[in-house]
Amino acid sequence: MHLPGPETSGTAFFTFGTAYALRAGLVPRGTYRPVAARAWNAMVTTAVQPDGFLGYVQNVGDRPEAGQPVTRDSTADFGVGAFLLAGTELVALGEN
Repeated sequence: MHLPGPETSGTAFFTFGTAYALRAGLVPRGTYRPVAARAWNAMVTTAVQPDGFLGYVQNVGDRPEAGQPVTRDSTADFGVGAFLLAGTELVALGEN
């Protein structure tokens, strides 16, 4: 199943993991630094609303569902936490 549109929590968790792996020296910086930067920039420009609200977060569950598409008004605590974890790793990496 293909679900169109952005989704923040998965992007944030992958960004966090990539930034951690970079900082720990587990993956090549030249290859993965641009990946983490693109993911962060995509979240900041798409998911973060002008009032600071973080949108495009899927509901809690084991998989995305076509019956519950995410919108700019969709959020959940775990998505915000993942976004903050990603940002924290990027700052520690010096990539904010």
